[in-house]
Amino acid sequence: MSDVVEASPVERAQEALTHHSWREAFDLLSGEDQAGRLGPAELGLLAEAAWWVGRLPVAIDALERAYAAATRARDNETAAVLAVALARDHLFRNAAPVANAWLRRAERILEHADEGIGHGWLAATQSFHDALVGNEAGALANATRALEIGRRLEDRNLESLALAQRGAALVSTGRVAEGLDLVDEATVAAISGELEPAVAGGVCCTTIETCSALGEWQRAAEWAEAQDRWCRRERINGYPGMCRVFRSEIKRRRGAWLEAEAEARQASVELRGFVPAAVGMALYQIGDIRLRRGDLPGAEATLVEAHALGTDPEPALSLLRLAEGKVDVAAMEIRRALDGPVRTPTWRATPDTGLYRLPLLEAQVEIALAGSDSATARRAAEEIGRIAEQFGTRVPAAAAAAAMGAVEASEGALDAARRDLQRAVELYSEADAPYELANARRGLAEVHAAAGDPDAAIVEARAARVVFVHLGASPEAERTTRLLVTLEAATDPRALGGVTDSAGRGTGTERVVRAFVFTDIVDSTKLTELLGDESWSRVLDWHDKALRGVVAEHGGEEIKATGDGFFLAFDDVDQAIDAALAIQRRLDDQRRQYGFAPQVRIGVHRAEASRTGLDYIGGGVNLAARIGAAAAGSEVLVSAATLQSSRRRDLPVDRRSVELKGFSEPVEVASIGWR
Repeated sequence: MSDVVEASPVERAQEALTHHSWREAFDLLSGEDQAGRLGPAELGLLAEAAWWVGRLPVAIDALERAYAAATRARDNETAAVLAVALARDHLFRNAAPVANAWLRRAERILEHADEGIGHGWLAATQSFHDALVGNEAGALANATRALEIGRRLEDRNLESLALAQRGAALVSTGRVAEGLDLVDEATVAAISGELEPAVAGGVCCTTIETCSALGEWQRAAEWAEAQDRWCRRERINGYPGMCRVFRSEIKRRRGAWLEAEAEARQASVELRGFVPAAVGMALYQIGDIRLRRGDLPGAEATLVEAHALGTDPEPALSLLRLAEGKVDVAAMEIRRALDGPVRTPTWRATPDTGLYRLPLLEAQVEIALAGSDSATARRAAEEIGRIAEQFGTRVPAAAAAAAMGAVEASEGALDAARRDLQRAVELYSEADAPYELANARRGLAEVHAAAGDPDAAIVEARAARVVFVHLGASPEAERTTRLLVTLEAATDPRALGGVTDSAGRGTGTERVVRAFVFTDIVDSTKLTELLGDESWSRVLDWHDKALRGVVAEHGGEEIKATGDGFFLAFDDVDQAIDAALAIQRRLDDQRRQYGFAPQVRIGVHRAEASRTGLDYIGGGVNLAARIGAAAAGSEVLVSAATLQSSRRRDLPVDRRSVELKGFSEPVEVASIGWR
């Protein structure tokens, strides 16, 4: 009977790497490294495992030690490969000078050697570097050289990566169809299992990001789904965080904002120790979503954090200033962003200098028109048109039509504006871009109204409002509602809600079911006296911004301010309850961090009511207000009937009956625990 020799930790780690068990391999190799038992080859294994678990500094350290060992042994071939890998990893961590030094070192090592695989990987990494700094010609030339070497030496990994890089570079120069064919071909190789996981992941990310940059979100989504299937099949937990950033952008563009924010938040966690610049881009996605939902304080905090990590916060930061009413500041900031050096995010694999300006120019059009600067808006719209002609895909073309239509409308050229905005509606609809589509529809509604066709305007405005409400874009939903009220009043002063009776006459109201929420600061008069007018004004300002941020985050509608509180409405009971709990928790966090926040009472009740213009009236609204008034400080009080319609069964509640002014019978309510 033969003895069974137990495998060593390194052998077990090699087996784990074979099965893509990155964490197991990392733990085994880290233990051996701490004991000083890893040679140069094993250090390379440690670097691979560390890379896959998102520990880039550990991977770099292992590669540096392996490189030192290779140079001592005069193993130039291995040293060159390691130098190229170090250049790549330093590019990931946004250390361009260090990456450049390693690229130069690899060049010198390979300078007198016969052209081989090392030259190919050097060219591919140089192409990646050129793409990051916006050197389109260099990216294309180096990707082409890497592709030629990969094909000649029949190295499938190098060939596929270089093919994707060449395709991305072609797209950046306007040769879109040719470039997309190449990235598609490379990605087929990646998801078919032909390539090493790190190379396959890089190819997929290049493809998804290239499609996203063009606004080809459906195509990007299809490749993202294919990559997910590959990851499941190969038992890979994903390409460390990177593709989550792209998936977040795709979901954001297609209107799944809550899913997009969750994806971006997870990416920001996974990439903290891997690619800091990509963390910044994930945070930018979150900031942009919060801005569109109307959470201005939350948006600013996240954008500033992204900026601190090296991500350009534009155009979201300028649009934030516009939302705050600071039109001149917004105009100055967006002009500075456009006139300054191109700041292509340092983690990107595709050089898209022209496309990178597109969202900046769209923002400039919006800001300039808000400031009655038609000349600046027209110049920006014309540049968008040139970019659209260069790339020839739907989203740039839609952006060009929408921008020029808005400019023409401001100049009174209504027929031209109508044609361009209708074209934008068609293209955004085909591209599955709901937010942009709704904006174009509202612009078209305003043009119809100005041209004397209120009925057509109402149709477009209603369609836009449905989308804004569904997305949770509270500011745009409210703006569109105001437009609708004006339009419907103009067509029939009695039909403010757009509802008609059996004879087709306006009834003046619309019956709806909503979850109504009333908030109120407790003892505000005493607090004013205690703190003084100036300090209390600052407290109120913080309170209003904090509550509005929570309401926007949960898809609510601010109906109006009510003294020291708000009257709010939600389409869904659970959204209303979750928002109420989130308000109390945000106030509690403020107390813990800064020592003070006002106590707020909150009441929630779901009921049918009449919508008249921007307001709601009816007995159900009155009951919601009375429930709010019956709540104690820092309490969330919900009617028992409303709680029954909730899908939540995990809420701690304390039930009681309360006597409410104006109601003859006691009302059953529940106090919801939130701590």
